[in-house]
Formats: sequence, structure tokens, C-alpha cells
Amino acid sequence: MHFSIPSRSADNLPGSPSFRAKSRSHGSSRGLLGSLFSPLVSSSMSSTEFEKRRYVSQRARRSILTIAVAVVVGIVLLIVYVVSGRLAGGSGKRANGPSVVLVLGLDNTKYKDDYLGKVVENRKEYADAHGYGLYVRYNSDFKALLGSSGPEWAKMPLMRAALEENPGATYFWYLDQNAIIMNPNLRLEDHVTDVKRLNSLILRDVPVVPPDGVIRTYRHVPVERMKFIVSQDHEGFQTGSFVLQNGEYAKYVLDSWFDQLYREYNFPKADRGALEHMAQWHPTILSKIALVPQRILNSYPNGVGESKYEDGDFVASLYGCDSPERSCVREFERLWDDRGRAVMRRT
Repeated sequence: MHFSIPSRSADNLPGSPSFRAKSRSHGSSRGLLGSLFSPLVSSSMSSTEFEKRRYVSQRARRSILTIAVAVVVGIVLLIVYVVSGRLAGGSGKRANGPSVVLVLGLDNTKYKDDYLGKVVENRKEYADAHGYGLYVRYNSDFKALLGSSGPEWAKMPLMRAALEENPGATYFWYLDQNAIIMNPNLRLEDHVTDVKRLNSLILRDVPVVPPDGVIRTYRHVPVERMKFIVSQDHEGFQTGSFVLQNGEYAKYVLDSWFDQLYREYNFPKADRGALEHMAQWHPTILSKIALVPQRILNSYPNGVGESKYEDGDFVASLYGCDSPERSCVREFERLWDDRGRAVMRRT
């Protein structure tokens, strides 16, 4: 195969006389053209003016881009506002979730799913009827925190978790697993948390530890300052059903109540005894406790006197049903068919 390479004469190489002559000839031409056009460039647009116009153009583009971004952001915010208003039921308020959250802890180590399923059904029916939230966890979820403490102590970390998950809620109602809502048409606000209603219910100047404890509930604390609603049976505080108002006080009470020192102290009444101790020795806690009649929050079907369940009562509590001589499942089943059914409210 033959390759043909163009020949290059010595006159065409760089450094030859003819190459230098051609370079001078081309250079003079370019110099002439440069001298002819330079006045035109100088007279039409200086380099400074060119840079100035380019800067103005860049600013204009940036301004347009900024306006476009602002418009897009505004549209997105408008969509979010409209959707939030719809989620809030068209009230125009921000959708922060339910105002009341019902809290339930389940013991799946001792009870079967069919029984626990009915408990959840009972709570869900009530929550759905009034637009409340329902927070359900297994007590075993808090096993690492409980350590050797009994299951009755699980309510504190359970409530604490509910507060963290529902920061927009106003009230949290803890109701023990072994209880049944018998009158689901009673709204918690109307029944107990309304200021006027609560003020009419509060038991003032009564012993924290019945029947004749020295420390008594305060007589003159305004109802607006009370954030912990709880009842009392013949032994003392009944912690199977209580209401906490969301806020720093609720977190403080739950954290203090769950303190390891209290859990290891071996109070005869366990968590109930710990709460009574706190109320007697810490005025900050007692001053915000609203003690209400037992039947307001948890009547006893097997109770006597003012604690005994009557038709129309809000809640039937099976407190103590896990003792050897009783059966929570059987007692629950006896009440199941007699419970009231919720009437869904129209929004």
C-alpha cells in the first residue's frame, strides 16, 4: 500500500526568508484592518459600557428568577393552606390533630387477642364518634424501661409516648385495659374537662389518702390552673382512669411518677401509692390536681355506695379483676352486651 505525503519546500518552513515575508505581509493587513475598525468599536461601545450592560442583563435575569420562585412557593403554600383547612373540617384552623387522645395499653402476655380486640373496638367506637384520637400500644413495648417493675407502671411511659406523638392535642385520657366505656355518647369535654362542669365536680378540702389523711386537696385553687383530673376510691387515687392536660406539667408529673426511686420503693399500692406520696409532699403537683367523684371517671360494677356502677355511668372499671378469685374476661363479657352504642355526630 502506498502513502503519498505532500512535499514541503524549504521556502515554506518557519524561519525561511519567504515565510517571514509572508508573515509580515499578513501582519500588515491585519494591522490595517485593526486601525480601520478600532475607531468604530471605540465610538459605538467601550468595554466598560459593555460590562455594565451585561451586569444589568444578569441582574434582570436574577430578578425574574427570584419572582418566579416566589410565585411557585406562594402557590404551594396556598395549596397547603387549602388542604389543611379541609382536613380541619373547613373551620379555617390549622389541622393539628384531635383535641382529645384516648390512650390504651394492652397486656398481650396474659390476655388473648379476641379479648384485646373487643377492648380496642370499644375505645375506637368512642373515639370515632367524637373525632378523638386513639393511641394504642402493647405494654411490652416498654419492657426495657420497666425493668423489674410491674405492668401497672407502664402507663407513665405509655402516656409520655402519646404526648410526643400528638403534640397538638389538648387532653389525654388514660383508661385501663380492664375497663369498658358504657356510655359512649358522653363527650369528654362536656362530661368533665369543661371549666364550668369541672368546677362543679371538684372535691375540695378532702384527704388525699382517705379516710382521714392529714394532707387535703386545696380549697381555693382556681379551676383554670388544674391540669390533672383523677378520681378516688375508698383506698385512694384510682389511676385506672385519669385525664392530663397537655403541657410541661403533664410531662413533669409523668417523669416524676416513673422515677426509679418510686418504682423500687415498694409502695403497698404501687403506682397509686407513689402518686399519693407525690401529691402529699409536692405542692406543685397537688395544686394542679382536680379530684372528682369516682363515678365520673370509673364506676365499679361490684362496688358499694357512691362507687357502685349505675346505668348511664360513663365507665365501668374492673379494677382488681386479675386476682385469682376473679376473671377480667368473664366480667368484661357480662358488660359487653349491656354497653351503650355510640351515635355518630355530624360535623
